[in-house]
Amino acid sequence: MNHHPSIRRHGLSSTTMVAIAAGGAMVGTIAWLVAGGGNPVELLDDSDIYIVESGGFDISIPASGDLASLEIVSMRNQLEGTSTIMELIPEGTFVQEGDLLLKLDDEAVKKNIENAEEALTTAKNNLETARSNLEIAQKRRDTNVAQAQLRIDLAELALEAWEKGEVVSKRKKLDLDLMTAEKDYKRLKESYEKSLVLKERNFISQNELDQDEISMIRAKSSWEQAVLAKEVYENYTHKKDQQLKNSELTMAREEYKRIVRREDASVRSSESSLEAHEEGFQNRTERLEKYQLQETFCEVHAPSPGLVVFGTSVEEWREDNALRVGTKVSRNELLFILPDNTKMAAELSVNEALSGYVKIGQRATVVTDAIPDVVLEGEVISVGVLAEDGGWRDPNRRDYQVKIELHGEEELPLKPSMRCKGRIYIDRVEESLYVPVHAVGRDGMTPFLWVATDGGYEQREIVIGDSSELYVVIEEGLEEGDQVLLRDPLPGTVVRRLGDEKAAN
Repeated sequence: MNHHPSIRRHGLSSTTMVAIAAGGAMVGTIAWLVAGGGNPVELLDDSDIYIVESGGFDISIPASGDLASLEIVSMRNQLEGTSTIMELIPEGTFVQEGDLLLKLDDEAVKKNIENAEEALTTAKNNLETARSNLEIAQKRRDTNVAQAQLRIDLAELALEAWEKGEVVSKRKKLDLDLMTAEKDYKRLKESYEKSLVLKERNFISQNELDQDEISMIRAKSSWEQAVLAKEVYENYTHKKDQQLKNSELTMAREEYKRIVRREDASVRSSESSLEAHEEGFQNRTERLEKYQLQETFCEVHAPSPGLVVFGTSVEEWREDNALRVGTKVSRNELLFILPDNTKMAAELSVNEALSGYVKIGQRATVVTDAIPDVVLEGEVISVGVLAEDGGWRDPNRRDYQVKIELHGEEELPLKPSMRCKGRIYIDRVEESLYVPVHAVGRDGMTPFLWVATDGGYEQREIVIGDSSELYVVIEEGLEEGDQVLLRDPLPGTVVRRLGDEKAAN
């Protein structure tokens, strides 16, 4: 058996506790108990005597509070700025999912949608133009780069053709001219020398000698010119042509780099322009979607079944504290709360001295002031972490809020904030002897009972155990079947008091 001393002390701290009708087996009317010493018979009724029997009882904590919905939907105005209420459902209406609760003026939102659609059309056209410009820039880059590469290839081919063709051919021609001129000069020189010998012998005339000399001189000049032509070509013409060909190739390569940089820059510029227009198009699309979403906020529908409660009934901050057609509401302002009356809970206040005994999952019963004949079963689902004070009425009081989930309340006309009383069952006593708490008295610190005996009542010392608000366990001092008086006996019926035993000793 689990003992709760603090509860026992709380239940038996005073003999002036308000008596609650005791349950259990009660004896019938007793009219034959005769007082000792010849006193007249004391007449008792059923409420005066309690017959002790073995059994069990619940240990519970009484509490009071209000009903609340387990599922409460808060609905705030999501429309930006301020808007005027055009239609409004009456407060207190029970609605189903999808029912229209409120309609706001949507003229400004529709104008915003119209402007956003025009801006989106413009942004779409600009985006298409930017895509076309990028495509053109990419093709122009490919074409110009290809042409620049072609000029490089042609310059390389021209250089190779000059080196392997023109240069070789020119050198062979110059070598041939030089060789021919040299041989011709040598031949004519030998012929002239022979002609001198023949002239000395007068075999030829002076005119023939002069002709041979002229031919030799001409041959010598041709040979010298051939030598000079070869030297000029190797030392000047070849170097000049080589530099020209290399310069053309270098220029073609530099031009290729410039074209690549220029065209890449143009493509990047077109890409940046396209990204900017894509971002602009996306922003305008999102803006249009935002306004279209805002348009849906102009009509507020119930997301779930519930009882319509105006936000102004909960948050009393508006000057006129009214929600009606024509009222202006701001963004994020609380419009409604929809408590679901089919899923109710009781929010009970438990004194801090008893709150430590309350645990999640414990059974509870709740009775509302509105329907006092119906007892609702429930279960503890939460215990407050911080205590709440009693306010100006009782600033020293500290209570913890305990939430009880109710069962079987679906068909009852319950509403949030209805007053209620509850009882939380924290333990149960099994197979023990117990009596109503108001039967127990105290002589100083000694608890006792008035127990019926032959000829009257004796004051019997007892040892108490667990207790509830109604009953207390008697661990020692009673037996099953004993008859306990629930009030003080008349002086003439007292057979023995606790002090008599001490005096006798």
